[in-house]
Amino acid sequence: MRMEKPRAAQTTALMLDIGSDGSMAQGLTDAQTWLRRQVPLGLDTLVRQSLRHAPPRPLELEHAIELTEEAVMPLAAEFAPAAELILQGEGAALVAGRLRAAGIAQTAFTVDEVEALFNRLVAVSEGRPLSQETLASDAGFFAAMLMLRESMHHLHFARVTLQTGLQTGLE
Repeated sequence: MRMEKPRAAQTTALMLDIGSDGSMAQGLTDAQTWLRRQVPLGLDTLVRQSLRHAPPRPLELEHAIELTEEAVMPLAAEFAPAAELILQGEGAALVAGRLRAAGIAQTAFTVDEVEALFNRLVAVSEGRPLSQETLASDAGFFAAMLMLRESMHHLHFARVTLQTGLQTGLE
């Protein structure tokens, strides 16, 4: 007898609330129930565990990517690809604030746009002079962008919307 892999719940949107010491993923399923999962990684934990310099060094980024993949990949088994990723919480506020400071006011991004922003951070990590970059170089911003990028890649999102200043109901 062949064992079938459990089907992931179909969600219309996945809300990812990136906090300081942990995060929460939640989505409304096709059965109209909320599926919530804790993610054992947040901005401060990622900075403490990996991103010790500002800007972080390339090896620190690699370690942070590994930690983020380990935390995010299990969500793929439970959440089927949803139509939309909504980033909330401290992570969304940090990303939106740092991007606004760099002259980027948009709040919705494609995966390619997130990848391009992340690649700019990687270039700074690899030695691009800070005077040639308008993006922030602090470890917290690197952590938030890295968690967003890895979530989009491993959960197969084409687009993300940043929601800031809203109560998420996750507290």
